[in-house]
Amino acid sequence: MGLQGSYNFKGIALSDAYLQVGGVKCDYESNSSQSVKTPPVYNSDGSIETDAVYETVWLKAPTSSVRVKVFKDKAIRDANPYSQLTEFVFTFNGSVAASAKNHVKQAYIALKEEDKYKEFTDV
Repeated sequence: MGLQGSYNFKGIALSDAYLQVGGVKCDYESNSSQSVKTPPVYNSDGSIETDAVYETVWLKAPTSSVRVKVFKDKAIRDANPYSQLTEFVFTFNGSVAASAKNHVKQAYIALKEEDKYKEFTDV
């Protein structure tokens, strides 16, 4: 499985570049954010009568880091899977639901949602 389309490699236009997910690392992390529980109360002179009260909200979210290999074209990739021109990494929020696609398929879907790769086709 891969994506094929136009890719600019160091100023060289590759019309049939082949992108292949080379690895997916998934983490399920807790992230915190602060939200105002009670806003501050001010006196008429602008001084604070009562400080704001904040609460910490914890969210768990799956985050995936994806390594993508870039080949000149699919024929070069098929001839030697280690002949990539370059690699890049991107992240996306995957799903760990029982009904979710596997993480590699989710990575390809997320990659095609990036503006640079919207026109790429599945190969």
